[in-house]
Amino acid sequence: MANDARHVVVLGIDGLRPDLVAESTMPHLAALASDGTWSRRHTTVFPSETRGALTALATGATAQVNGIAGNQFYIRGTSPDQVFTETTHDWWAADERLAGNLVKVPSISEVLHQAGRPFAVVTSSGPGVLPALNWKGQQRGQTGFNVRHPQIGYPHSFAARAHRSLKIPAGGISADGPMTAFRVFEREVWPYDKPAATILWCTEVDSVSHLHGLQSTQLREIMRACDDVIGELRAWRDAQPERDSITLFIVSDHGHVTIGGTVNVADALCQAGFKAAASFNDHATQVLVRPGRAVGLWLKHDDPALLRDIRDFMMEQVWFGGAFSPASEPGSTSGTLDGSLALELLGAGGERAPGLFVHLGKTPADNQTDQAGHVDSVFTTPATTICG
Repeated sequence: MANDARHVVVLGIDGLRPDLVAESTMPHLAALASDGTWSRRHTTVFPSETRGALTALATGATAQVNGIAGNQFYIRGTSPDQVFTETTHDWWAADERLAGNLVKVPSISEVLHQAGRPFAVVTSSGPGVLPALNWKGQQRGQTGFNVRHPQIGYPHSFAARAHRSLKIPAGGISADGPMTAFRVFEREVWPYDKPAATILWCTEVDSVSHLHGLQSTQLREIMRACDDVIGELRAWRDAQPERDSITLFIVSDHGHVTIGGTVNVADALCQAGFKAAASFNDHATQVLVRPGRAVGLWLKHDDPALLRDIRDFMMEQVWFGGAFSPASEPGSTSGTLDGSLALELLGAGGERAPGLFVHLGKTPADNQTDQAGHVDSVFTTPATTICG
């Protein structure tokens, strides 16, 4: 069948903000957009964090369906601790804790395996990215490799070959990760398997944005390096006999804004008299707090009055930006808590959702703009602590 000969290659540039893409910053990507299709209406998931977004990419489903609500989250009734996704060990430990049901829906890995089609993922990202994009792919005999953490690779024969061919050191590649990831695909994946789908995921734009900001020289340099990969990828495609059946996608998982202030929401709750912490290990803890720009709050026991008190406290704070809670009834746009919108509007509802998600707002109004010159600076929260 003709469809059986088609191939898709997805290049993901983590943290790439689309309004920073121009001919002057990423000429190859700008040319690809001009020659092909540029989607301006796609949005990311909520909360907009890498591992949740990549699980959505791999499954075609939001958090309330696939179960991965950001980089960390809590699941009631399983353990006093939050689920983390930073390392491969975190994924497997959580899956064991959930009796094999961490990711609740099939991913592209499973779908292609059932169809008998090869699938490959090559990353230059953190160790938790590969399982997000190719969950349980190793057990299916699929291909996975991380050039920054080369101990994470499968099958072993392929990983050893890639190590030797690309001269990847045991400590991994840090300076040229995106191009190295492409070379692994070009030299050691495509000639052997010609996968039906390949995902190349590069973290460098995200990392540099966190470290140096949106107008930094370092960010422009790494954007250009990623753009060079796009140029190489287009040239590779054009050189293939199957070029007319190879489709390229360039995507990202989220953008960036400038952090103008920090607030430890757990500490703020503690100071207001609530017993808040990052887990329920302390029997006195009333509310578990998940950090980030979107702060998740789970109560130990169902207590609508306590949740309303917490909401009232939050709404009085200068860092409050908006509240979301599970829908008051199926199909409603309103949350169960007065003054909140339904989490289902964001695809963030379901049985793993917190009782309250608080989106942190902008820093105090002083006509401050972020380094890209577009959006006011915002608050974020660091890791939570235990009241003491």
